[in-house]
Amino acid sequence: MDTSDDWTTAHDLAVVYVALAYGTDHDLSDEELRVLTEALQAWEDRSPPAIQDIIVEATTLFIESDAEAEVRRAMQELRSVLSPRERRNTIRHLIRIAEADGVLLEREQGFIHTLAEAWSLKELSEGLLEDTSAVVQRRGEDWSLIHELAFLYILVGHSDGEDLSPDTIDAMMDRLHEWHPDRSEAQVREILRRALQVYADEPGEDLIHDSVEALKEALSPTHRLTVLDDLHTVARVDGAITRNERRLIQSLAQAWDLNVRMNGVGG
Repeated sequence: MDTSDDWTTAHDLAVVYVALAYGTDHDLSDEELRVLTEALQAWEDRSPPAIQDIIVEATTLFIESDAEAEVRRAMQELRSVLSPRERRNTIRHLIRIAEADGVLLEREQGFIHTLAEAWSLKELSEGLLEDTSAVVQRRGEDWSLIHELAFLYILVGHSDGEDLSPDTIDAMMDRLHEWHPDRSEAQVREILRRALQVYADEPGEDLIHDSVEALKEALSPTHRLTVLDDLHTVARVDGAITRNERRLIQSLAQAWDLNVRMNGVGG
């Protein structure tokens, strides 16, 4: 897809920002969109509708064209037209966008490093990423928040060391699908399979802590309560909630600054 004559530097910036925010996990959250919009407004003082038009046009180009080629083209063009200071600011905006949902994915880090290296700003990006306030996710490119949910479901479902029953797996599938109704059954099953792979590697305390913190940062208190209700449901599938399951759910509630009653989830 050829860019038109009215394609501007702001459009190329939007392509790079969209590639990071949407292209790395195929999900553009409201918070990511807000930070992305602010980044473009910092570059070009336009009205919100005009900025939204730029984002839509850049996203359309990204989705309907050869995304990788368009991102490379935008990176090269921006290297030519931006001043060193503007390139540094762009790296900072990229990191803010990546941090917007509270989780810095490994793939997002890789994207930022690639751009920074192409712009001879590798040292800057490394320093900023080391100081990130987001939870750094290091479980591979295909790992996202729904995988974190699946991982916690498995952690609770397997807390007594017994194999997951078919009914428990079905309950996990149902709850995961409620979080992402746009996903097919096969996609949800693959998410659960991927989380089981991670769990099978006998995750240490650091890995579990990362999952708990990632969900705390990314989810509102109301959504965290919903997760606890999910865990409560998973734990009850095979009968009464066991002591280990109860202890684990209560520890999660405490880590998430929530008050719960084990005969139901509540504040």
